[in-house]
Amino acid sequence: MKKICLLMGGPGSGKTSTMQELQSMDISHYSIGAMYRELSGQHSDLGNEIKNHIDKGQVVPIQIAQKVIEHFIHTGKETIVIDGYPRDMEQLHMLNNAIKGKAELCKVIELMVDEQEAIKRITNRARGTDDDPALFKERMRVYEDEIAEIRMYYKSQNKYISIDSNVKLSETAEKLRSIITTL
Repeated sequence: MKKICLLMGGPGSGKTSTMQELQSMDISHYSIGAMYRELSGQHSDLGNEIKNHIDKGQVVPIQIAQKVIEHFIHTGKETIVIDGYPRDMEQLHMLNNAIKGKAELCKVIELMVDEQEAIKRITNRARGTDDDPALFKERMRVYEDEIAEIRMYYKSQNKYISIDSNVKLSETAEKLRSIITTL
C-alpha cells in the first residue's frame, strides 16, 4: 500500500521550496498550489475556474481537488508527499475517502512561519496573482480559519508534526527528509 505524507503550511511557509531540496529522494511530490497555478494559466474551463477562485483568495472547490488527489495516488510512487492539502475539514474527509484502500496516511507535517517572513517570501517569488502581497492577509485568514481543527484531528491520531520554517531552507529540508525517511 502506498504511503502518503501531507505537507501543510500557510502562504509563504516554504512547502514547495523545501520539497525542491528533496528531489533526490525516491518519492512523488505533488503541490496542490503549483498544480492550481499551472492549470490556471492554461485558459481551459477548469483553469479559468481555478483562476477565478485564486484571484479572490478563495479555496478551490473540493470537486476539483478530489480529481487532482486521485490522480496523484494513481500515478505516484510508493511514497507520496502532497503539499498544500487539506485546507478545511471537508477536504480532509474527502481525502480520507479518496485514499481509503489505496494508500495509508502516515504523517501530517506543518511548516510554521511568521507573517513577516511569509510576506517577504511571496513578494520575492512573485509567481502569480495568488502571490500578491495584497491578497496575503485574505489567504492567511482563509488558511487559519480552518487549520486549527485540522491540526487537532491529526494530533488526535498521532500523525501531526510541526517544523519551524523560519530558519534556512536547508535546515527545514533536512528536518523534513528525516521524517519522510522514517515512513
